[in-house]
Amino acid sequence: MRKTDLVKRLVSIALCSLLLLTGCQNESEAGRTEEERFEEFSDELFKEDIVENTINLHYTLAYPEDYGITDYEVSLGDFSIEELEDNEKELKVLKKELEGFDRDELNEEQQMAYDLLMDYVEMELEVVDLTYYYEPLSPLGGYQAQLPILLAEYTFRNEQDVKDYLALLPCIDDVFEDILVYEEVRAEEGLFMADFVLEAVLEQCEEFIENPEDNYLIEVFNDKIDEMDELSEEEKEAYKEQHEELVLTEVVGGYELLIDGLEELEGSGENELGMCYLEDGERYYEYLVKCDTGSDSTVEELEKRIERYLENCEEEMYSIFEKAPDVYYELDTYEYSYTDPEDIMEDLIVQCEKDFPAPPEVDYTIKYVHESMEEHTSPAFYLTPPIDDTENNVIYVNNEYVDDEIYTMIAHEGYPGHLYQTVMWENSEYSLVRNLFSYPGYTEGWATYTEMYAYDISGLSEPMADLLSCDNAYSLAVSAYIDIGVNYEGWDVDDVEDYLADLGIGDAEVAQEIFEAVVEEPANYLRYFVGYIEIVNLRNHAKEELGDDFDLKEFHGFMIEVGPAPFYLIEERMYDWIEEQQ
Repeated sequence: MRKTDLVKRLVSIALCSLLLLTGCQNESEAGRTEEERFEEFSDELFKEDIVENTINLHYTLAYPEDYGITDYEVSLGDFSIEELEDNEKELKVLKKELEGFDRDELNEEQQMAYDLLMDYVEMELEVVDLTYYYEPLSPLGGYQAQLPILLAEYTFRNEQDVKDYLALLPCIDDVFEDILVYEEVRAEEGLFMADFVLEAVLEQCEEFIENPEDNYLIEVFNDKIDEMDELSEEEKEAYKEQHEELVLTEVVGGYELLIDGLEELEGSGENELGMCYLEDGERYYEYLVKCDTGSDSTVEELEKRIERYLENCEEEMYSIFEKAPDVYYELDTYEYSYTDPEDIMEDLIVQCEKDFPAPPEVDYTIKYVHESMEEHTSPAFYLTPPIDDTENNVIYVNNEYVDDEIYTMIAHEGYPGHLYQTVMWENSEYSLVRNLFSYPGYTEGWATYTEMYAYDISGLSEPMADLLSCDNAYSLAVSAYIDIGVNYEGWDVDDVEDYLADLGIGDAEVAQEIFEAVVEEPANYLRYFVGYIEIVNLRNHAKEELGDDFDLKEFHGFMIEVGPAPFYLIEERMYDWIEEQQ
């Protein structure tokens, strides 16, 4: 899992800014190529949007001054009702601006940026009437879950970064107040979260501020300040005192405000089941699935694809047991070559040389999730670095989930997964505006694909590697299928339990756990599984077309070079790539 955004990232350019930009273009079009016009337009779009939220700015650009960004207001963004309800106007203005360009006159990379912008606008306009279906406080990826880690990892490259960080903390109250107003409207519309989801969110918030004086933000901040040679000892102590006061008042106070406001809404959720039980829930789920997977398959088509995959996976596992029956008795005793995360990373870097293009040299640090956040944080995640500072990377491991599969988990987050994917992409040339978008199907699909690949290089016997890889994919496919069952077909927890029983796996406790997970984070499992099978399908198609000319390393290079995008746009580019290989 990658972790970068505080809220769903939108191209939320102020309407007046776009109109001003349009005027500037009209006055200076003479003698300028379409490529030059589009570059100016898209770069300005990026700069206008990125300064709206200082955390997004900081995590996207280490040195914003190099991009002409020197003046910005420190903010956690605008989550007000007014801002959200202006979205339709802004989308229509953006679409009109895009239609003013001749796409055929743009270069290849600009055409991709254009297609991504238009695809985004058209998709958002289709659900512009469903603004309040979005949930900003989900237990796994919600604002309140991501904020503590993003604050803890806020890099201090200079004293201005320290000042920006400290100025952000008093903003927490404001953004939580906006979110509470938004959640109140959701409650009025019958869209508020189920009580069991609310309970998880409240527990998460309460644990974070349980011991204010020992809050890990204080310890982390002090350590970072101590490492700043440009500050005197007196300045360091002053910053530490200021920060501790802000944590105890603004941070803790902000979370207390959120807790109190959410507790008042307890019982407001009218739906304890999947999204399809909401009035327009089925339509919104279709939108979520398309956004999160990047696939143009309908939900019904994905459901059938998963069914076929599960059938093939079962046949493959039976075949493995038939050919290597001893592997069954080794399931409790198998061991990977390495189990320490640092050793695993070093091994993966070497092992990946065979089938993946060589990456640039970078540094990385493996950290562990603070115990106060373990229960509600992913098993592991890669903290995406700024696009102009990809040499420094951080992978977080959650001790609560560390088990024998740590080797493939590190492959997912590190090499050749997210870390590799990110540093390779960021060291290529692409349109700045593409940094405004997130394509979970591509990013998580790639990481899952490389996680499955890692079994083959992990030091296990071939039958054991094949069995574990197949079992992992099977489990993910089951969860993805249940996601659709609950949120699109209307399953309740008993239906989930019956489905698992038919497969001969799980029990009532497992059924309850998966049911709650897919209600809390609709379509989350699909981004991993569908993304994975889309990449496998692209690879198999390229292999079929190229025959002996197919080179796995070249295919991986193409997937990295094309960059984050929906798979239906990637597939169009792959046909050109296939022709180049022949």
